[in-house]
Amino acid sequence: DELQVKDVANYLMNQDRSGSWKNSYIETLGSIYKECTWHTSKIITKPIFPRFARNSKKADIFTTQELNAIFNPEIWECRPEYLLFLCMATCGLRLGEARAIRACQFDFNAKTLIIDGFCKRNGERTNYNKKGSNEDTKLRVVVLPDITGKALNSFIEENGILPNDYVFSERFGLPLRQEYLETVLRRVFIKADIKKNGRKLVPHSFRFTYVTRMRRNLEAGTVQQLAGHSSVEMTDYYTRAAIPEMKKTVQKALPAANSLFE
Repeated sequence: DELQVKDVANYLMNQDRSGSWKNSYIETLGSIYKECTWHTSKIITKPIFPRFARNSKKADIFTTQELNAIFNPEIWECRPEYLLFLCMATCGLRLGEARAIRACQFDFNAKTLIIDGFCKRNGERTNYNKKGSNEDTKLRVVVLPDITGKALNSFIEENGILPNDYVFSERFGLPLRQEYLETVLRRVFIKADIKKNGRKLVPHSFRFTYVTRMRRNLEAGTVQQLAGHSSVEMTDYYTRAAIPEMKKTVQKALPAANSLFE
């Protein structure tokens, strides 16, 4: 019943939830309205639901030690999942962008990866990037590190993956589900003995880590282009420093600090 669906929508949107949770509800309700047209002869008009700003804490980054522990191949149960997260970490991808990768997006000779779409939570692939649209796709190209390129090239050849096939797929060639990948990563954290200690370590942490580390050697404008940010300010927002590495870096300043009063 259309009125009941609207009542549910109003109830959910008034709950004390973060913006991301409310937006998930809205997407689900949108899918319900779309499905309703196949089950009734009535004309169902989909309401225009507002989007909510996210108010959750932004993701934290990984230290060098944590990255090495996470990408120890021996703790991963399946190679595709390992390679997907490796691609995220070394190319600065969003999870949806990594799920959407097809073999044709790689140019192994030029050592580049074209980002030309992303998978929504329901598995639908767009032909534009996360912040883009059909009119402005926000396509971008990122460099492909040797370790990632060699591993992926071998994986694609060994498994006979065709140009338009998803590189990371489940049965029937569908992209790996977001919820499944989030669960996989949580298991890897346990095996790698990653201590969160109040930090928000999630798939998006790989992107934060990538931007932070690339900024150590590249100017903000270049990193902005690689990350596909709309502004340098957004790149600066992503730039974080791991406290353990900061401690190690500043040790060289100790002699100067000791002589301040000399």
